[in-house]
Amino acid sequence: MAAKPQQAGAGRKPQTESEAKSQKRTLELLAEDCKRICTTNVGKPFTTLQDAIDHLLPFHVLSSLAGDDVDEEEAAAAAEEGARLLCTRRDLAQELATRRAVELHTKVEEMRQRLVKLEDRYRTRHSRPMPEEELFIAQVLKEVSERALEAERAKPPVMNSDSESDSEEGEDPTPGATGQKQ
Repeated sequence: MAAKPQQAGAGRKPQTESEAKSQKRTLELLAEDCKRICTTNVGKPFTTLQDAIDHLLPFHVLSSLAGDDVDEEEAAAAAEEGARLLCTRRDLAQELATRRAVELHTKVEEMRQRLVKLEDRYRTRHSRPMPEEELFIAQVLKEVSERALEAERAKPPVMNSDSESDSEEGEDPTPGATGQKQ
């Protein structure tokens, strides 16, 4: 467990001048460390051991007291007021983690059931549903082929394929109209 950091009278009014100076200096150092945390270049690798220490040391500000120590302090403060703690921080954290785990487990099970339903639906159809892009392309190709088929049907039947290739531009390739210009 982490040791409780010693802060000169932190959280209470200083009783002597030396405590006041000590508390003021501690607060100044904490403020400096906070500034150093905010201006640390995290993309730059450490060059030396001293460089690593200088860059990592200010992060002690983000550490917290050991949970049991905080619980004892809160329990003592609550006892002074005539109350008691209902649970410790560790118990609360464990309860919250358990609740979240149950929620996530429920979501996973719901998703598994949805997946099973989709797989069953796929197996009963024996065909994979087309994605939207493939469906759009298939529809466009179908329309193009239908137009081409209609255009082909609209053309009169040609009896001789040679007569069509031999005819000059502007001539009607229909039977009986050979050699006539329009």
